Amino acid sequence: MRQPGSTKYFRLLFLWIGILALTSTISAQQQEETARSRLEGIIADPNKQPIPQAKIQLKHVETGQVFKSESNKKGKFNFSFLLPGNYTFLVEKEGYKGQAGEFDLPPNTLRNLTVTLAQEETPEQKAEREALSLFEEGIKLAGEKQIDQAIQAFQKATELKPDLAEAYLNIGILYFQQQKDDEAEKALLKANELKPEEPKAKQILSDIYYEKSRALIEQDKVDEALEQLKRAYALNPTHAYVNYLLGFLYARKQMKEEAITHLEIFLKLEPKSPVAERAKQLLEDLKKMDSWYSRP
Repeated sequence: MRQPGSTKYFRLLFLWIGILALTSTISAQQQEETARSRLEGIIADPNKQPIPQAKIQLKHVETGQVFKSESNKKGKFNFSFLLPGNYTFLVEKEGYKGQAGEFDLPPNTLRNLTVTLAQEETPEQKAEREALSLFEEGIKLAGEKQIDQAIQAFQKATELKPDLAEAYLNIGILYFQQQKDDEAEKALLKANELKPEEPKAKQILSDIYYEKSRALIEQDKVDEALEQLKRAYALNPTHAYVNYLLGFLYARKQMKEEAITHLEIFLKLEPKSPVAERAKQLLEDLKKMDSWYSRP
């Protein structure tokens, strides 16, 4: 038999338990909300210029919950009401290399995060970087006297970067050291074409044409020798022995004024040369005579 007032008692008991559970739930929720943190930051390039419209994704490691945002025109972003704990992040922007990482976010914290995005390499930039790396390798190999390997490295560099004048110059220098004048000439002409202000290519080319002229003189090919000397002089007017041979060949061709000019230049450049007396004698004779035939 039900006791009087028992139903009312149990109803009140259940109502009290329900209120207590609800209060506990609300209290836990409030505590969780209070414990949430914030993340602010900026996305910029290596020059510290802001990157707008970059996509940012956070992942809460413990729960797997994902949060997404996007940087504004000043490169800034923020996340509010984040759960405390460990996070991974991924930042992406078209034309830039993505950046990933992780961080810890304590409760009730405002954390700042700066992310730097570097631009992706274009095919041209990649080729240039690889070419410069090969160029440095060529320098190293040349220093170790591995001449053939050095030439190959420089040649590969020019394939990737056809306007790399310094690589052509080094190819020319190494071929010249190996007495491969034709290969040296080809490389040095290219170096001179790409970088005409560089004197080294001109100096070596002048030496090459000088040596070629000497061989032609030995074969009594005066006109061909003279053309080689003209090329040498155009590249390096201060090459003393180019002027010396020009003086003798012009004298041989009875071109008195040209002969005098080049002999005077030679004597000014090399007054103590072993052949200076011979040049002086010819110069004196040229100034006395209307014509002259001579052979160096």
